[in-house]
Amino acid sequence: MLRLAVVDDENAEREAVKKCLKFVESKCQTSFHITEYVSADSFLFNYEQQFDMILMDVDFKEGIDGMTAAGKLRAMDQAVILIFITNLAQMAVNGYMVDALDFIVKPLDDYSFLLKMSRAIKRVSQSGQSYLLLKNRGETVRINTQMIRYLEVDGHYVIYHSREGDFKEYTTLSQAEAKLNDPAYFRCDRGILVNLRFVNSVSRDTCYVDGIPLTIARTQKRDFMQAFEHFLCGDLRKSG
Repeated sequence: MLRLAVVDDENAEREAVKKCLKFVESKCQTSFHITEYVSADSFLFNYEQQFDMILMDVDFKEGIDGMTAAGKLRAMDQAVILIFITNLAQMAVNGYMVDALDFIVKPLDDYSFLLKMSRAIKRVSQSGQSYLLLKNRGETVRINTQMIRYLEVDGHYVIYHSREGDFKEYTTLSQAEAKLNDPAYFRCDRGILVNLRFVNSVSRDTCYVDGIPLTIARTQKRDFMQAFEHFLCGDLRKSG
């Protein structure tokens, strides 16, 4: 499932985009999780989660325009795929300045939309990397999810223990788990979410995550071991 942000201040335009996305889902072997924003300002203010793709209007009645928002976005995230959906076709040249993959001109047409989205989906599949944006000590940081060993609750915060360093975010473990949206992460304890890719071994009530010993709670032992066995067999379905 690809995570998309649709940024447009017109409800009818957002509905038109979602209709076209359903058409893409019917033609391609993919599905979308869509988050809607009614302004570029609200999109930037809430930009804490990872998206695979952003579909953004250029012209907004209030607040900053899409091109300005794209410049601010690139200061936080240089990798996410950006596509402008607009009736301002003359703005296409400026899109290169913010590394936009493409422009889709309104009014939307199912097949031209499919053509451009197919290119974007292929780009996502070729990237091979997955990133997460976190608010860490007042700064927005971008971390590679494939480098995260495990997540640990620390009061009202969650610590992301990564090979890139430790990052602390004001959130809950459930919210962090939903943001990762990856079945390779599984809880060995109520307050610890483990990336099964880094589990070296399991010994009784301890799992070794990239060499770090973490206790497996008795209530989690059966489900954790089942999840680990599924992972070793190449089956990443959640257990329990």
